[in-house]
Amino acid sequence: MTVGLSAARPPRSVFVGRDAELAELARVAVRPPALALVEGEAGVGKTRLVRELVRRPELAGRTVLLGCCQPMREPFPYGPVVDLLRDTAPLLSRVAGTLSPIVGALRPLLPELAPLLPPEPPRGDAAAERHKVFRAVRDLLAAYGPVIVVIDDLHWADEGTQDLLRFLMSPPTANLALIAAYRREAYAAGASSVLEAAHRLLSDDNTTLLRLRPLAATDVGVLAAGLLGTREVGQDFAAALHHRTAGIPFVIEEVLREFREMGAEPRSHALDLVDIPVLLRDTMADRLRRLGPAVAAVVHAAAVLDAPATEDDLAVVSGLPPGRVARALTDALTGAVLFEVDTGRYALRHPLARQAVDVSIPSPQRRKLHARAAELLAGRPDRVPVRLAHHYRQAGDIANWVSRTVAAADHATEVSDAALALQVLETALADTALPPRAARTLAVRLSRVAATGIARVSTVDRLRELLRDGLLTGTARGEVRINLGRLLMNQAGRVEEGQGEIEMAVHDLADRPALAARGAAALVLPTFGWRPISSQFAWLEKATKLAAAVPRDDELAMVVHANRLSLLAGTGDPRLRPLLDRLPRSSRSPRVRRQLARAFSNVGDSLAWTGHYPTARSLLQISSTLMAETDVPYLSTLRTGTGLRIDALTGNWGTLDADAAHLIEQAGEMPSLAMDALLALAWVAMARGDRDAAGRYLDSAHAAAQETAPLQIAVSAARVALALARSDVAAAAVGADRALIRVRAKENWVWAADLVPQAVRAFQRAGRDADAVSLADEYAAGVAGTDAPAAAAAEVLVRAYLAADPAQALDGYLQAAAAYAALPQPHTAATVHEAAATAAIALGDPATALSSLTAAVEAYAALGCTRDADRCRRASRRFRPARPRGRKGYGDELSPREREVVDLVAAGRTNRQIADELFLSPRTVEHHVARAMRKLNVASRAEFERD
Repeated sequence: MTVGLSAARPPRSVFVGRDAELAELARVAVRPPALALVEGEAGVGKTRLVRELVRRPELAGRTVLLGCCQPMREPFPYGPVVDLLRDTAPLLSRVAGTLSPIVGALRPLLPELAPLLPPEPPRGDAAAERHKVFRAVRDLLAAYGPVIVVIDDLHWADEGTQDLLRFLMSPPTANLALIAAYRREAYAAGASSVLEAAHRLLSDDNTTLLRLRPLAATDVGVLAAGLLGTREVGQDFAAALHHRTAGIPFVIEEVLREFREMGAEPRSHALDLVDIPVLLRDTMADRLRRLGPAVAAVVHAAAVLDAPATEDDLAVVSGLPPGRVARALTDALTGAVLFEVDTGRYALRHPLARQAVDVSIPSPQRRKLHARAAELLAGRPDRVPVRLAHHYRQAGDIANWVSRTVAAADHATEVSDAALALQVLETALADTALPPRAARTLAVRLSRVAATGIARVSTVDRLRELLRDGLLTGTARGEVRINLGRLLMNQAGRVEEGQGEIEMAVHDLADRPALAARGAAALVLPTFGWRPISSQFAWLEKATKLAAAVPRDDELAMVVHANRLSLLAGTGDPRLRPLLDRLPRSSRSPRVRRQLARAFSNVGDSLAWTGHYPTARSLLQISSTLMAETDVPYLSTLRTGTGLRIDALTGNWGTLDADAAHLIEQAGEMPSLAMDALLALAWVAMARGDRDAAGRYLDSAHAAAQETAPLQIAVSAARVALALARSDVAAAAVGADRALIRVRAKENWVWAADLVPQAVRAFQRAGRDADAVSLADEYAAGVAGTDAPAAAAAEVLVRAYLAADPAQALDGYLQAAAAYAALPQPHTAATVHEAAATAAIALGDPATALSSLTAAVEAYAALGCTRDADRCRRASRRFRPARPRGRKGYGDELSPREREVVDLVAAGRTNRQIADELFLSPRTVEHHVARAMRKLNVASRAEFERD
């Protein structure tokens, strides 16, 4: 039986991170007389742990009584004990006839149970009456036994309850297991729980002291998933939630209750939008009222400083005399409002606690505190610019706020913390107190950082708002438009929109050729949008002319040259090679070095689309080396994404799944940054035969970057291949037609190396042979004279598909397989080897069929595609040389096949597994095992391992 109180609420979240503590609590609870003390700060999960104890199977059939102490100014005598006994009538009715007369002393305290209690004994003085009550409780609990009594929030117990509990455990009451939960910080300095003395008197088997700690980040993630109703949450979200709440379960639940009401996705930055839970704010305010004004002043100073602070720092900011600060700090630490986070440095427990305190400070007082904090930090050589800017703003010092904000953004950019720079600038630009002139300065800086960092949707919205409200004019408007256009194209996947912004910027900047040239150069990159390649060559010409009008600007010259190389690389132009060979590998100028890094990264990306995988990988490495000291986040993600595409095609799949997942998480609100990872995952899923997963990844890749031409063409090619694999010829043919319209509009056939072979197959199966031949001719003309290895391999494969002569088809397949293997695209090469084997079989050429199938087996096996390898291995058996008739006799020695079987048995394989691996029947394997056991004179399979 369990008797509870209305104050105890049922669990509303998953129970995590306390398995060891729960097991220890259950161990002690079933060994009366026993005492278990559960100690921990507010909200750490003491009550939840006790509630979970009640559910344990070890406690089945035992009586559990739950009581809770209340924070009342004048508590009722013995309140929690009386409350837990009040509802025990069913128990009392079973033992009423066996009770000691002294139990009647409880009649005045328990009138609900009076009919079942013995008569009240004669009254004596107050001390005697008190002793009678203590004895009566002990005797009643002993009669109920074995009984488990739980007292929650013991730190709020009145003196009478404390004395009663001490009496019950000194000596311990038979058949009673007492569990008490309390907060250590609620006791005065040097004081302890009333039961700790009794705890020390009991044996180790009958007592325990559990000190609950906050949850670890991994446990926070599990708890968050349960509260949000999802299978799991990302590591970044769990880490951010852990930092924000310090792993306190109560705070986590309150935050996520607000989070659910917002309907936000579980991403780390979304936690910034969560308001301070009302219950947490009220709890913190109540604790400060109890601790007094001096403690509140010190805690207010700590909240305003928002960083671990020394006692002297707290004295300066609070304005209190040092002596009062020392006493108040001691009380704040004892009350667990402040914590010593480093030697001699103090802070609130977690960011939400700081915010809860901050909002409780009256505005005039808060401004004074921030002014003192700014004065304190401004005089330090190690001052943090962003913190200083914050204090000046909160103090109302606008001039210093603006100058420190510019300094903070510039410093964050210098140390490659683009996320911080964006946050500082966006926050300032959203502030209505920002003067117009300062707003123009910060808007330009925001656009520059956003173009190279990993921005958010809010960044795009802020820049658009700045352009709409008319605040920006002339050069500032033109530069912001260029950078917004780059942001839209590079990260948001809104290419046409971004190109429009840049075109307007070039018009705005007619008198600023340097900026106009940068804008024109941004429109040169070939992968962006569906405008024809010829238009991008036109923009290259314009950018070159504009840059020529700007003397001695090495950075601008490199901007234009880098995009020229990217355009040549993306179109398979043979003119690229000598220009690339002459491109410097470094520069003394940091600005030029950054542009070189961009050039090598973009050219590497373009070459990866055309099949120059080794060269592309080496260029990505050069770019990474150039930016080792001051990386640009956008370039870094681009390099990673390009590398994943190369890994997927070249068979380097070891860590691809994990690397792709990390990049997708890193992309955040900018989906186009995840497009390469999604496409790589789709390719690998197709190769592994997981068509459903491949389809999902292709859908995501398509949605992430609808205006990135080569990616969309690759997605279309994969979708045609999936349709053919499902024998949906209509979907394949229509998909091919739609994709080819875009290829023709783009005027760049080298990107169709995946699409054209699949389209030809789709047309053939749809009975459109003339269309297949026409497409092959059009493709050959489109890639003629280009330096694009993937296109060259595809052209050979297409001719093999269309060959009317079987011998010519076989020769084409063999050439295509060699070409794909040389790229390398090992999986594609393996599939073409299978096609070659089919053609060889049709020609009656078993030797070529066997060699092609063997090559396919080796390629598939190296990739881990075991089903494909097994299929080819089985198909190759009929072409292997026949074995001589009759069998060689081995006497008492094991035959090679028997030795093979024995080795597999010793490795732990079952007969069925051995049969599958050696392509035998299970019965044949049984015969081999039996003969081997007889020859080796062993009695069981287990002895094979010892032999």
